[in-house]
Amino acid sequence: MRTMLGLLVMILPLLCTADVVVPIDSVERFVNIRKSPEAGTEIVGQLHKGVPLRLVESVPGWHEVELAGGETGFVSSDWANVIVEAIVDEEPAATESDVEVEAVPEPGPEPDVVEAEEPAAEPEPVVEEAEEPAADPAAVVELAEEPEAAPVVTGAMGPPGPQGTAGPPGPPGPPGPPGPPGPAGALGTSGAGTLEGRPGFLVKFKEPTVGTESQIFDNGNQVGIGTTEPKQRLEVNGNIQIHEKNSSVAGLMITQSSGETGYIMHNRASTLTIGAGSVDRVTIDRNGNFGIGVTRPAHPLEMASGAHASAGGVWTNSSSREKKENITELTVEEALATLAGLQPVQFNYKSDDEEDYVGFIAEDVPDLVATSDRQGLSAMDIVAVLTKVIQTQQRQIRELELRLETELEEFER
Repeated sequence: MRTMLGLLVMILPLLCTADVVVPIDSVERFVNIRKSPEAGTEIVGQLHKGVPLRLVESVPGWHEVELAGGETGFVSSDWANVIVEAIVDEEPAATESDVEVEAVPEPGPEPDVVEAEEPAAEPEPVVEEAEEPAADPAAVVELAEEPEAAPVVTGAMGPPGPQGTAGPPGPPGPPGPPGPPGPAGALGTSGAGTLEGRPGFLVKFKEPTVGTESQIFDNGNQVGIGTTEPKQRLEVNGNIQIHEKNSSVAGLMITQSSGETGYIMHNRASTLTIGAGSVDRVTIDRNGNFGIGVTRPAHPLEMASGAHASAGGVWTNSSSREKKENITELTVEEALATLAGLQPVQFNYKSDDEEDYVGFIAEDVPDLVATSDRQGLSAMDIVAVLTKVIQTQQRQIRELELRLETELEEFER
């Protein structure tokens, strides 16, 4: 009796009851063991078919198991079952005299986990992250080419063998659906997303989140600044200032669809230029000189031809030989005929009925002094005719005076 009690005292410390975790029946070889109870975390080992591991505790969706070296890992509860109160031996495996093991060939190294979207013909594919059941893609079910028979063990089960090398992590899953939009921010003082104002006025912000109406009015076709009744595309009630701070020239450019540009420009030399057809046409300098076709006028009014008005108000025609051609002498006969054909008249302009003038009618003057359109007259043309006639008369008078003096001298003798 004492001998029997002693034997029991020696055996009981070697045997204890504990819950263990094994793969479900549909698993052919092993299930991945992950570092944390979460899909996609690091794989730290495998739970092989026929090699149960001690259960540490169960958490929602996962079983924590004990690994070699005292480490622990987590197996998805969708791919593993817990066997309650299985007898395990905490000491090294029994000797051959205590345990009869059916001889099986020593297993080779486990194949790496291979991800395959479509099964190949030979060998049968290894399936990772099986979709059935779909509760947790973390568990990996590996299918062997041919299922191996689990070793037949009689007696107490030995400790689990060393864990195989973890396979490479699988590709990241597809992104989840976008979250719901956030609430709308407050705009203005009348509540979220609303403003107080009159229709047609553009909004201006008095503060970062407070808006009100501006002085810009838009009726859909015209825009008014300071007015609610614009008649053009843009109408401004008040003055407009163009201030160019980064250049020496400031102005207004007006471009047609053809590309031709008109402009009003003011430069640093205080010169105002008006252009049309992309060419300078009128220039007003800082002294008030006005040039038409002249970029640097030297007179109060100056034309591109050289004609100009002096500061005293005298008009000077351009008359340089360099600007003339086909120069011929006016004959006495032409001058006398033209002078005889001139008909001086008195008149007033229809636009000015308070002032009377004397002159000629452009349509009635002889061709020699008429313009091509017969709408105006050149005073110099008539002056030239009168000059020729007077010169001729003066010569004739001188000739008569000489004859008279000669005759008187002869008479006195």
